[in-house]
Amino acid sequence: LKPRPRRGRRERAMLGRRMGLLEDEETAAGDSVEERQVWAARLGLLAAEETAAGASVEERQNPKEDASCTSSCWNDRDAKCSSERRKMQVHSNGEEERKLLPEPFDEQVSQDMLEGAKHHGLTAAQYNARVAGGTIIRNLMCKRTAAHLRLRASVYDACIVMPQIARSNGWPRSFTILAVTSFVFLFLNFFLQLFILYMIHQEEFVLDRFAGQMYLCDFGASSIDTCPEGPNCIGPGGTNYMDVGRMYSFTDWANRRFVRDALAELFPHLADEVRRAVDPGEYGVENHGCRLVCVFIFMISVMSDLHDTSGMLSVIYHLPSAPGIWLEYDVPKWSDRKTVKEMLGCSELDFVKFKLDGMPLIWKIVSLVLIIIPKFYIWGITARSGVCFLMETAGIENVIVNVTALTFILNLDEMIFTMFGHKVVQHIMDKIQPIVVESGPEDQTTEEAYSRVEADRNNKEGNWVLFPFRLLFSCVWTGVFVCAYYHLHCVRSDRGGYVSVDMHLPASPIYPVMAFLLPWMVQEEQEEAYWTFKQAG
Repeated sequence: LKPRPRRGRRERAMLGRRMGLLEDEETAAGDSVEERQVWAARLGLLAAEETAAGASVEERQNPKEDASCTSSCWNDRDAKCSSERRKMQVHSNGEEERKLLPEPFDEQVSQDMLEGAKHHGLTAAQYNARVAGGTIIRNLMCKRTAAHLRLRASVYDACIVMPQIARSNGWPRSFTILAVTSFVFLFLNFFLQLFILYMIHQEEFVLDRFAGQMYLCDFGASSIDTCPEGPNCIGPGGTNYMDVGRMYSFTDWANRRFVRDALAELFPHLADEVRRAVDPGEYGVENHGCRLVCVFIFMISVMSDLHDTSGMLSVIYHLPSAPGIWLEYDVPKWSDRKTVKEMLGCSELDFVKFKLDGMPLIWKIVSLVLIIIPKFYIWGITARSGVCFLMETAGIENVIVNVTALTFILNLDEMIFTMFGHKVVQHIMDKIQPIVVESGPEDQTTEEAYSRVEADRNNKEGNWVLFPFRLLFSCVWTGVFVCAYYHLHCVRSDRGGYVSVDMHLPASPIYPVMAFLLPWMVQEEQEEAYWTFKQAG
């Protein structure tokens, strides 16, 4: 029987051609020194595998010279070689190949390590750890490494990417429809987010007033142990809290007052006795600290969305203001397409690369006006409405539940993209490559890395790069919005603490849209106040 052609020889020959390309056309091949070493090591392993299999190329071409090797013998050898090749199969991420192939040994670096350790009186392991620490300080803490600016999978980011994908293809009908659909989802997201926020304003500034509710402010915020003389011990009903048993939610307090007033109306001759016997209690916040902590947790989620929006703005800023090509069909040049697909185990879609490239100035303006500015605006309304809503929640359980419910407003864009976005758009957003902004060189010698660690050990001023600025910004914005709540809705009482301003019924049962969209506009109110703060007696 004529033996099958040996696939190892063909693969070895192809790898040899690959090595030739890497040596002659390094720039065209686009490979680094590390990749050349990996391919060279793999070529050497294949050659060693050929020798270990016990059959040379001439033996495979002239099987009759070895009478003891039958067709089953050659099949066993082929199976063994195929198994070894499958173990060394190259994957698209290159991780498995790096694990199987021996890493190149840098003798110069090892010699520098030994000399450096001896010079500083350290063991090799200690000096190696100092060098690793210096590399981290330089490349991560000192921002010397490249910054990768990327986009997320949301309707906002899709509206930035899809028009450029369509433009790069000459505006074909399919990509144009996907770009238009992305903007449809964007406007749907705007409508849903603004509608929910408008309903919160309708509840807080219209319906609650017709129900007779006042702003919560600091009613009951002080510890009961400080009452009756401490601040915030007088409730909206004008009486002292005295003990925990007299504090209720607004609904329970309003119902208890209604029962008391109804009995007094039904039995006018017993009105004084009814008012002495029926105690409606007071309305107040159950735990002021819990309320502030929940506001801070809500602000953390809001700041995360603000960071994403700033990242989108940074991407648009760093993109060149010239028409660029945002996708390309990239097949490796070291072999034909069919062989590459067999070796890498990839498909045609893996050859299509999506990247952030130049954006015409007109599209930058469109993205800024239709995407970035509205997103910042919705962020501001969400933060202001959410903080007011949480500050008006009296119960501990209610405020914890509300803070988790409010965060979904900012996640609507991702929900819409996941549920309604076309699979083509989702694939593009998952595969698009980030833009790399270089901020400085990355290489340094082992002695420079060691010196950086030693300098950091002797530095008494600290490194401001390590300061948690996001935590600081979250605290600052929490204070800003909480102070805005007290400034707009509360006044300081004579006994200390903050109480609600005088409450007036709105002139219309519908909250004005312009008052919602423009915070400096105030809704019209009736002149007579339906509630003012006063102390009983």
